[in-house]
Amino acid sequence: MNTKQPNQPFDIIVIGGGVAGSCAAIRLAQLFNSAVASWRKILVIDERTMNVEMFKVGESLPGEAKPTLQSLGVLDDVNNDAMEGKHHFCHGNSSAWGSDDLIGTDTIFNAYGDGFHLDRRLFEETLLKIAMLQHSQFITIMRGSKVIDLYISKDIDQRDKCWKVTVTNVESSHTNQIYGNILIDASGRRCCIRKSLPELKRCSFDKLLAFVCLYETDYDNNSSKIHSTNLDHRTLVESCAFGWWYTSLLPSKQRIVVFHTDDDLLHQINRKIRLVDEFDEFMKETAAHTAKYISEHLYRPIGKRVICMPANSARLSQFGRVPKFYHASNRINIQHKLDFKSASYENRWIVIGDSAISFDPLSSQGMLTAMSSAKLGAEAIFFQYFNGGTKNEGKIIQPLEVYLKYIENTFQRYVREKRFFYNKEQRWNNEMFWKRRLEDHTEM
Repeated sequence: MNTKQPNQPFDIIVIGGGVAGSCAAIRLAQLFNSAVASWRKILVIDERTMNVEMFKVGESLPGEAKPTLQSLGVLDDVNNDAMEGKHHFCHGNSSAWGSDDLIGTDTIFNAYGDGFHLDRRLFEETLLKIAMLQHSQFITIMRGSKVIDLYISKDIDQRDKCWKVTVTNVESSHTNQIYGNILIDASGRRCCIRKSLPELKRCSFDKLLAFVCLYETDYDNNSSKIHSTNLDHRTLVESCAFGWWYTSLLPSKQRIVVFHTDDDLLHQINRKIRLVDEFDEFMKETAAHTAKYISEHLYRPIGKRVICMPANSARLSQFGRVPKFYHASNRINIQHKLDFKSASYENRWIVIGDSAISFDPLSSQGMLTAMSSAKLGAEAIFFQYFNGGTKNEGKIIQPLEVYLKYIENTFQRYVREKRFFYNKEQRWNNEMFWKRRLEDHTEM
């Protein structure tokens, strides 16, 4: 994989080599290839080194993602890895939500079929591998590099302005400055672009945290007990007075168990759940179905401390800007190409994935939305700046405006669906965690 430190200006810089960043780069390369634009260059800055062994939270990908995977040329690789046991097919969901009964839903009734329980690290490496192997004429990937600063140059000549991104190598601490014309922020919840545009605000709407613990079993691979465990590839969700639980089987044969509650409500729990033993006891006290599954298959928790990470609903105040174009007559001739050199430079950016909107894990939409926003965002950039715009009945359509409306509508739809599903649980209306979710969050 190309990890050479580039020194030439890039047409597009993508900050973040995760799901959103990789998908955006792949889609842009597809579009440049279709336009026979071999001179266009894309840089993906990935903070991670090549390490597929480390566990990463976020393994559920619904079947609805398959059309996007197919269009990006990724679906066959993911399916093949699943057939080899490197990922799991997810055959359905079970939930104890609104009652003590466990209710199942099979993916056989889903038009898209099974979803996936991914080895998340392997999945992200697969995306990066496809980006480089299939689109190396367009894409350069800088691994192990962390963005420490980014800003717009202050050159007087508008056409000489560009994004300047300062990165440091996570191993050698060597710094390097990268130049690019358009910036795509796929850096996740930290949203690096705020370093350059302080007017951007990240709005959080709750204080949800996810406490993650891995479990393993002593049964060997030939045991009938572990075999039956491996056949259960469902997602299990159940609620309790203090929040809700989630568990699924990982391709590693480990089981992930996650508890979700608000940061400021931890004092209500009479246990220090950041410690694995306390977490395990709390799970046995409050999650009957999860605890039964853990007990029946002789799972035990791994390590001494659980992983704690933010899982709150959040959004950026702006997802990008529709460019203002300069013309001698202050008008745009629709026969002229909408080239980025004629655009106000402060507008040449978008955010995608978690940088734009972050979802409560109950929605199971985070990775799906990251991929969709990356694909549509890449198409908006291409048609806005590199393909002369889009015309409809003689009028120029601003592709970026369409993208921004899509992200806004996606977030508003998520808010409605989140409210609907939380309102299906009425057993603990007097508990603060549930009171908050039953409110009408009109400010979102």
